[in-house]
Amino acid sequence: MLVAAAICPCLPSLTFATDVGTPAAPERLRVACAEAVAAVLAEDPEIVAVVGPGTRSFLHEEGFLPSAREHGLPADVRRGHGRAPEAPADSLPMALGVGARLLQQAGWSGPVRAYELDDARSWPMNGEDGVHLAGWADRVGLLVIGNGPSHAGADGAHLLDPRVEEIDAGIAAALSSGDVTGFFPTMDVGLARELEVSGRSPWQLLDGADWDLTTHRLLHTETVDGVSCFVATWSP
Repeated sequence: MLVAAAICPCLPSLTFATDVGTPAAPERLRVACAEAVAAVLAEDPEIVAVVGPGTRSFLHEEGFLPSAREHGLPADVRRGHGRAPEAPADSLPMALGVGARLLQQAGWSGPVRAYELDDARSWPMNGEDGVHLAGWADRVGLLVIGNGPSHAGADGAHLLDPRVEEIDAGIAAALSSGDVTGFFPTMDVGLARELEVSGRSPWQLLDGADWDLTTHRLLHTETVDGVSCFVATWSP
């Protein structure tokens, strides 16, 4: 059963900045992520699942914590959108690496499994996987990693797409309400890919896993390097 979930953005600068000597993510964002992860661990989970976007759908059993350099990151590691350079086939993708490091920083030493999700997956598949994931143990904690839309235009220019504001508002409302309106299941895969919404599949899986969580808190929202970032907790 899912006992709590934390939602955090996929920003390498949350956890990898010191590896390459670049500025960390904004302090308020880092504090909010630490608070969200701590809220999950406070529910005494038997296992924590980290779910995030990648290039395939693949379950990583307990593994290692990758470094920024293992992901081929350039010196400026602050940008959180777009695809990172290819990591070795057997390594965690960047999003799951960020999640694993957040757990490490919070002092978690229990079992961790990481689930990489292809961004083209359908809602029924993601939702069913959420139900399955919630059954991994009697007490499952979930850390969901993913970003909202990019604020750059499709051509890379810094021209805000008029749809971004509406999507940002929908994500914020869904995270703060437990998605009672079904915003995540209806998020269009083509639009999400166009606007680089990497959280679509992970948030859909969260929707499927959440049967009994009744308290939903949106802790923080912020745009960092042109990417919409959301931090939230879902708890009993």
